[in-house]
Amino acid sequence: MKKILQILILTIILTSSNKIIGQQELKIKKLQNESLIKVLNNSQLIAENRENWISVRIYTVDNGSGSAGFESGEVSHNLLIAISGFDENPEQNLFEIGPFYNPDFQKWIELKDYVKSFEIIYGGLDNRKKIKLKVNLKKLELID
Repeated sequence: MKKILQILILTIILTSSNKIIGQQELKIKKLQNESLIKVLNNSQLIAENRENWISVRIYTVDNGSGSAGFESGEVSHNLLIAISGFDENPEQNLFEIGPFYNPDFQKWIELKDYVKSFEIIYGGLDNRKKIKLKVNLKKLELID
C-alpha cells in the first residue's frame, strides 16, 4: 500500500508540472550561417569509419554549376573530412580539400587507433587520378 501511495504521489507531482519532467516551449529560429546552410544542403556522405578512438566521416560538397570549368556546366566538389574523438567532450575538427572533378572514395588503406588513411580517385572517365590522404584529430595530409 505504501509503494502504491508513493507511486501515485510521484505521478501527480511529475504530471502536474511540465517543467519538472519535460522541456520548456519549443523554439524555432532561422539560422543565418551561409556556410553551414550550403554544406547541409549540398553535401553527401561518401565514407565513414567509426572505431574506438576516432570517427572519420567524408562528405562531398558541390561547388556550384559550372565550377568544373566545362561548357556543359558540370560541377567540381570539395571534400569535407569530419574528425571526432570519443569521450564526454570529444575533440572535433573539420578539414576541407579540393576542388575535385568527380571525386570517389575508393578504400580505407590503414586503420590505426588514432590515424586513418584512405584513397580517393577523381577526374574524367578517361583521366582518373588517385590520391592518398592521412588524417588524425589534428591534421589532414597527402601521403605518397
